[in-house]
Amino acid sequence: MSGDTELRILVNPKGLDADVGADFLTRCFGTPWSEAMYRWYMQRPFGGEAPDRLVLMDGERVVACCGIVYRLLRTPDGTAHRISVIVAGGTLPGERGRGFFERLLRATAARSALRGRTAVFGFAVPDKSSARCFQRLGATGIASAYIVSRGLSRDAGRSTLRVCRATVTARWPARAAAHQHGPPPRAVFHYPDPGAWTSQMVDRPHPVEPLRIGSTCRALIECVGDTDRLQWLDGDPRERLAAIHAIAAQARRRGRHFFMYSTCRDDVESVRRLGLVARPGYLMALAAEARHEPTVRGWEALAWDLQSGDRM
Repeated sequence: MSGDTELRILVNPKGLDADVGADFLTRCFGTPWSEAMYRWYMQRPFGGEAPDRLVLMDGERVVACCGIVYRLLRTPDGTAHRISVIVAGGTLPGERGRGFFERLLRATAARSALRGRTAVFGFAVPDKSSARCFQRLGATGIASAYIVSRGLSRDAGRSTLRVCRATVTARWPARAAAHQHGPPPRAVFHYPDPGAWTSQMVDRPHPVEPLRIGSTCRALIECVGDTDRLQWLDGDPRERLAAIHAIAAQARRRGRHFFMYSTCRDDVESVRRLGLVARPGYLMALAAEARHEPTVRGWEALAWDLQSGDRM
């Protein structure tokens, strides 16, 4: 095994095409990555800005990598912050335990600072090493939850809201933006135009099913393997829980699992009453530079509304 003196990080190295990248991430995560997935998660531009890819070399061997995608965060005071999100940080199974993710995270923060970012975001669960790496570097943790259908009760199919297929229009993100300005105002990932929102929420690497639920709610379900992922939900807050119930019940009737991600504190206890399981997580925010640390620390106290589809 080589020593740490032979470790180096390459930024956007040549030859890391979708076929090579997808194969490497499959080896890292143990689940299949297709070329379409790699292009969507790791190579897709946002707002005219191309993402970055970092590769950690040990001598002449690639041992770990990650992607850096660039987004906009709008806080309740109306400020738009330029941020980055670390995605698909993977280390080969035989190389774990050598601190490679922390090296990549430090390099991500440095690269983000060069590109004028306020913070690096990452999505983590408490028992994973990635969360501990963020914490060691002084990141702020914002509570979130990963919600799944394990244990969903057998009477979950008795939803009071009707679910039907829909067609996505440019009004969908506009309606959602109007709801986000309602009380209480929330911190959200901001999409500067309908095309940016569509690229993130609709044109995903797996089939997406647009739905209408009840009288006010709209949803986007990405069908990944045997799971219906609720990637985006909008509507009257008074119908939100019933809409989640209806979507989870539909998945169960179809013999599929259900998944969603939430930063809304009210969701956790509410979905547990439906028999859904809420696993705690954190949206980690690491200041890209020391001068941004007071701003980033203040984000912990905000109300947040990030969708599942915002994560990557």
